Amino acid sequence: MQNKQTILQNWTNEQVSINEVINNIFNLLNINDIEIKNKVIEISSHSRAEKPSDKWFYVLKIVSICSIKHNKIFYQSQLYDLLTILSRVLDEKEKEVINITIFNIYKDIMQNYNKLNDILKLIFPLIIVNLMYILKYGHDLEGKPININAINNYYQNSKLNVENKLKKILSLNIEIDNTQDNKLAGILEKLTGRNEKVIQIAFQNLIESDRKKVENVCNNYQKLQEYYKIIETDRFSEIVEKEAGRKLSGSQLQHAIYSIKKTKLYLENLLDGAFVPNGKQGINHIKHNIEYGFQLTGIIQSKRKKTIFNKNKI
Repeated sequence: MQNKQTILQNWTNEQVSINEVINNIFNLLNINDIEIKNKVIEISSHSRAEKPSDKWFYVLKIVSICSIKHNKIFYQSQLYDLLTILSRVLDEKEKEVINITIFNIYKDIMQNYNKLNDILKLIFPLIIVNLMYILKYGHDLEGKPININAINNYYQNSKLNVENKLKKILSLNIEIDNTQDNKLAGILEKLTGRNEKVIQIAFQNLIESDRKKVENVCNNYQKLQEYYKIIETDRFSEIVEKEAGRKLSGSQLQHAIYSIKKTKLYLENLLDGAFVPNGKQGINHIKHNIEYGFQLTGIIQSKRKKTIFNKNKI
């Protein structure tokens, strides 16, 4: 078995498998719980991450969640090791912010960790991984864009209302239905014309909110095909207004038509991570407008409605 220093020096190995990353992380963090490791291996076997850093981040996320679900509280030394790993696998471009953030967390753990209640100690690894996700990807684990200049406030707020946070984490379904992924990839291949393997990798790396939107589009594949057939006819407005349950304005109908015509563009940009948030509201207006049209046509459900994904429709 490699020693810890060798593992950290060689973490960028492009050929490393997901199981090797799991072994390396369990070694580095001194986790000896075989039940947790087997669960991490089971879940991570469906990961299609290709870049070494994405593999490490994916496994660290699953390890931290599984540890919470198995009531495994990290020792201080394990948290220090976690910070060391993350400091290595984060991008160099934000190195100054990364160093300051890691130093502040390290100092906080050293001074205050023994005073924390058990719930906060239990979720602390996920708090750390979540912060590092922000530094790497620009959003937290829930997909919410976060300004890295506000990361210290975000960190402090992460340690509040921990009972509710624990309930939310325990309710997470981190099991992955690989068969369902394959069905989605097959439909995305038809809608985008892209290679199925490439699609599977991109879909796996989507944030949860965008993944659900892609699922909505795929779930309504047949409806999309019907819309394509009638989009230039009066029948289209009749069907869409029936779907919306109300009379729509000319502008709203144009939104609906635009969105249906831009389905391929929308999916490609989601899969590529090309919808960059902009403006004070932190949204991408093209993405926002297409999704509004999809909501009018029933392709994507409004946030006010509960999303139900019916696997039998695919």
